Amino acid sequence: MSETAQLIHDAAHRLFAQHVTPELLHRVEGGAWPAALWDAVEDAGFLDTMADRDVSAEERAANTAVLLRAAARHLAPIPLGETVVVRGLLAARKMRTPSGPATLGVLEGHTHTHGDHAHLKGHASRVAFARHAANVLLSAPGGDEAVLIAVRRGKLSEGKNIAGEARDDLVFGDTAGATVGGIDGGALMSIGAALRAMSMAGALERVLMQTVEYARTRVQFGKPIASFQAIQQQLAVLAGHTAAAGLAAEAAIADIENPLKLAQSAAAAKVRAGEAAGAAASIAHQVHGAIGITKEHSLHFATRRLWSWRAEFGAESYWAERLGRAVCSAGADAYWPAVTA
Repeated sequence: MSETAQLIHDAAHRLFAQHVTPELLHRVEGGAWPAALWDAVEDAGFLDTMADRDVSAEERAANTAVLLRAAARHLAPIPLGETVVVRGLLAARKMRTPSGPATLGVLEGHTHTHGDHAHLKGHASRVAFARHAANVLLSAPGGDEAVLIAVRRGKLSEGKNIAGEARDDLVFGDTAGATVGGIDGGALMSIGAALRAMSMAGALERVLMQTVEYARTRVQFGKPIASFQAIQQQLAVLAGHTAAAGLAAEAAIADIENPLKLAQSAAAAKVRAGEAAGAAASIAHQVHGAIGITKEHSLHFATRRLWSWRAEFGAESYWAERLGRAVCSAGADAYWPAVTA
């Protein structure tokens, strides 16, 4: 980890530990917007880790991965990854960066260029934190460009995922926005999958830490349950899933500015993180026992998000099929190099 990445890591964990509490998560699930948290993140300069053109693409990716992983470990209920990516994409194209939270999604409809602006028509389902975002970046599958548009210019229908996070539907009727070239719906799907894979990697770390701590302190038959071989085996499996998902997510974020490579690395990361999410949630709740399924215990904040994020921007089956087709279409001679790349 570079010196800058380490500084971001330490500062981010301090900031999120201070602001993200169970009480805040309950309020956000009730519909509140964590304005103080957002302002703190913005004041810290975290929104521009991908927009910083004074460092290399590798450094931007590494700094972004560290930031997003820290935010996810603390379950920060803001569209941080979406905003960081949108600002980075605009900076790469020398476009003005609008203020406020931003989000992104895939448009079921079409876009077309008219003069200096792009127009879009259609709807986007379950867009993360759309009601709180100032702008949204949308693109349709097969299109040649994305469109950055103010959320208020569309019709919004509020919704939530099972973690209580805002997931809203947006409808636009031939509305003009700013053209962001070279990004189609497939690219936005891959970006979204990479972001959710990293979010799951961070949440998995939280689940692992929380489960290990509980096993060390929970006494049964006169000794901590972590001393029992069956529990140790479950914790080892949980740790393995967490490590594998984290490595896959880091690889996807490393490719986030390279659409050709991202299509494959994001697919692999989303599949691996999704598999890990299911196993980790099961193990964590088994180790915690009855207390772990209560609303009063904080474990559910992470496991409900794992279940929700697992389905967003394509579940494992969606990405496994695309990954399999890509590998098979490359031919037998390319199979092993692709697996070991």
